[in-house]
Amino acid sequence: MTLSAARRQLVRLLVLATVFVILLALAGASGVVFAWVRFARTLPALQGWHTAAPASEFRASDAKPGYTFGDYLKQEDKVFAELDRLIKDDWSPKVVGRFSRFKIGSVCDPTTIAERNWNRTFVAEAENPIGGALLIHGLSDAPYSLRTLAERLHATGYTVICLRVPGHGTSPKALADSDWRDWAAATRLAMADLRRRVAADRPLLMVGYSNGGALCVNDVCESLLKDDDAPKPNAMVLISPMIGITPLAEFTELYPIVSTISGEKKLAWSGIEPEIDPFKYSSWPTNASLQAFRITRQVGRSLAALSEKNGLKDFPPVLVVQSAADATVIAYRMIDELMDRLPRGRGELILFDMNRSSWLEGLTDSNFEEHIRPRLKRTDLPFVLTLVSNRAPDSPEVFSRTLNGGKITERDIGVSWPVGNFSLSHVALPIPPSDPVYGSGEQESATRLPLGTLALRGENGVLAISPSLMMRMRFNPFYDWTESEIMKWIAGNTLVSDGAPRTAVTPGALQSPK
Repeated sequence: MTLSAARRQLVRLLVLATVFVILLALAGASGVVFAWVRFARTLPALQGWHTAAPASEFRASDAKPGYTFGDYLKQEDKVFAELDRLIKDDWSPKVVGRFSRFKIGSVCDPTTIAERNWNRTFVAEAENPIGGALLIHGLSDAPYSLRTLAERLHATGYTVICLRVPGHGTSPKALADSDWRDWAAATRLAMADLRRRVAADRPLLMVGYSNGGALCVNDVCESLLKDDDAPKPNAMVLISPMIGITPLAEFTELYPIVSTISGEKKLAWSGIEPEIDPFKYSSWPTNASLQAFRITRQVGRSLAALSEKNGLKDFPPVLVVQSAADATVIAYRMIDELMDRLPRGRGELILFDMNRSSWLEGLTDSNFEEHIRPRLKRTDLPFVLTLVSNRAPDSPEVFSRTLNGGKITERDIGVSWPVGNFSLSHVALPIPPSDPVYGSGEQESATRLPLGTLALRGENGVLAISPSLMMRMRFNPFYDWTESEIMKWIAGNTLVSDGAPRTAVTPGALQSPK
């Protein structure tokens, strides 16, 4: 065989190999599309709230020069007026039973279940405020989740804005149509308004829960990278922050393509559930996972860019409150991408361990800690770490152990794990046991909606609601201690001295004896 013939043969083989790889990829993609469409078609029928949403919902494009947070609130009024019409005219008359947030007067009706509709933005001004606080809820959530902490901050003297993130608090379809840039634009408007409401020499605080944590970090990163004059917080509290999520979320980037190709409307949903929760969507839009992936990717890139630029030296002090057992966010990614990059002494982490009582041995899976434990065993942690765990294997009694600069301090909390409880959860941390919707049920609830203690028994496949609604921990039995630690940390990092807010962390602020 001549050299030229050998080359032609090699080219043919390369072409055939390339075609084979392309065909294999197409076959694999077709298999994914087929399986995805087949799964979607097994979901329950779409209801009105899966196909319709208020038309006036805020978009990032609305925030043109001159548009203010006051305009945002007026637009929100229109959104809820449109929602009322949808509920009264189209949805409520068709709902069967007593359990639906879209049935007027039901036990799940958010307009009557509390003193106000906590799906809406909450603004409370303090007289001569000591500072301003912006609180931002999580994905598919509502301001209700941060209600207790917002009220505590207001009672302490803060002017408080508890933001309703666009796409939330109305119908699940609104979240299916939302974009993370809408959320970021609303966050920026709220921070600007908070600065206007509070004197320039008073500190600002950002509190973010889950996706709200990502929005807080994103807002600061964006401002620092652009070096603009947007108001920045003097301190930041992040509860179960969505800094890292499962890599599987990346597959949702295929959703717009697959949806267009198949034409299957149910592809817009990862889960369709009865909407019995007044302040959180039960159905999950595929777009929610897509936008969560996109904002966490954006935050990761921004933190990396800031770290390379100046080591986050201008980033505010950060307190993170996190459950080690968390099926929604990846705790070790938060440590890698945020806590380890903060300048020494600028960060603190309160981490709730699972229940280590000996009676649970063999019943729990602790693989979740595989990546967390090595990151916390280091002797040179750049942040203060407080671990909340069992005092002894044979006892449900809980204590805290704080590591700060090589020094360990232990304190009793005075609360034990509730009977039958094996861990906290992503959704539990900001909710007190006394909460009338998600609480422990020990206090009589005026709402008649005990989602925190819901326990129904029967045969598999009979209930229309997901078993996770009954299994997942909905409240924090250690909430009073948690709130106390948060407030102490805030006081230690936003103290006003000679008219100027402090921006440096007080080392060991969590260690002071009670």
